[in-house]
This record gives sequence, C-alpha cells and structure tokens, in this order.
Amino acid sequence: MTESRQEKLMWLRAQMKLTSQCWALKELAKDIWNRPWSEERRSDWQRWLALAANSDVPMMKNAAKTIGKRLYGILNAMRHSVSNGNAEALNSKIRLLRIKARGYRNRERFKLGVMFHYGKLNMAF
Repeated sequence: MTESRQEKLMWLRAQMKLTSQCWALKELAKDIWNRPWSEERRSDWQRWLALAANSDVPMMKNAAKTIGKRLYGILNAMRHSVSNGNAEALNSKIRLLRIKARGYRNRERFKLGVMFHYGKLNMAF
C-alpha cells in the first residue's frame, strides 16, 4: 500500500471513531430522554455529560456545556411533559399573517386580524 493510501486510511479510521462517538452519545441521550420519569434521570444526564465532556468531539463537548447549563429546565420538561410547541406554532402563524398582509395601519387592526384568523371565533349568527 502506498504512503498516501495509508494516510487516507488512517484519516478515515479517525473520522469513523469520531462519528461512532457522536452516534453513541446521541443514542444514549435519546434513550435517557425516552425513559419514564424518575429521580434517577438527573444522575443519568450527569453521567452523559461526563461522557460527552470527555469525548474527542469538540461539538459534543459544546453540547455537554449547553445541556449542563440547562439541565434544570430539561429535567422539568421530562418530569412534567409540558411543551410550549403550541405557543411557538401560533407565533409562527401570526408572523406569517403579518408578512402576508405587508403590514397593518396600526396595532389595533393587527390585533383584529390575529383574532379573526386564529381566535377561534364563532362566526355563526
């Protein structure tokens, strides 16, 4: 095998190692998230954070820092199974309404437009 082919092979092996570490950490995080709630989830996440922080992947180290900072909120979301997804979806629809209308004359007309389109008003007389 030529020297350049050996270098390429070594590079590929290194890339596969990083990819496999990322995949394993992702699957472990997914498994922790999907488990039923118990007080052990905090220690599960802390073990995951230690693994990610000690990995060879810089992006996983960054993810571990971010998750570590927001762990309290993540645990609350797991415990209470509450999401603000519906509110975010409504905000997105309101933004699209504003874009489609190309602006309203004043704030009151904008409020009326939002209520008309998304207020679930009963229009039957």
